[in-house]
Amino acid sequence: MAKPTLLSKIGSAAKLLHYAESVLVKTRENASIFTEPNPTMDDLEAAIETFKRSMTEARFRDMRQVVLKNQHAIALKKLLYNLSLYVETIAQGDPALILAAGFTPSKDNRTPIGIAPKPTDLRAEVLHPGTNSVHIRVKHWKPARFYQFEYRKADEEAQWTKVLSSSSKTLLTNLEYLKVYEFRAAYLSSDPLVINYSETARCVVV
Repeated sequence: MAKPTLLSKIGSAAKLLHYAESVLVKTRENASIFTEPNPTMDDLEAAIETFKRSMTEARFRDMRQVVLKNQHAIALKKLLYNLSLYVETIAQGDPALILAAGFTPSKDNRTPIGIAPKPTDLRAEVLHPGTNSVHIRVKHWKPARFYQFEYRKADEEAQWTKVLSSSSKTLLTNLEYLKVYEFRAAYLSSDPLVINYSETARCVVV
């Protein structure tokens, strides 16, 4: 059964922008089919404009602007992912309806992956002391649509902060100096309602 594809189309910033703009135009053109998109087209348009501005501001290699651009890219990918799930429920495997929303239908006719396995080999490391950041990675799983990383201060009952990534590794920034954090990860597959978390890992921000 065909599904909206994402990862093969959004490798670079330019491809991500082009793909998102195509989805925005096509979904609006076919509003009679996609009557209640989630996220809304206004939300998607706002994320596209924010990402477009961040691309311009990051052209001069200012590290802060590059980090902001990457954060806006992740936010835009998350919106596209959520929208692809909505389109999938409307299309019910029909490639023509997937194309009507601006997505590219998959060519994989195998049985859907279903529930993702529990991630293994989760690692959290400080590679650049003094930057209040932690590099986190997990074992790659090819069928994963996205990798969901989560973190919170250790020994607290706070809500987990979620970060989506198209890669099996990411950089978490703006953490508190000398605080101990715990981390966990999950693969997002074709069954996004069931999340299988990894074991937690801990790291001191130095």
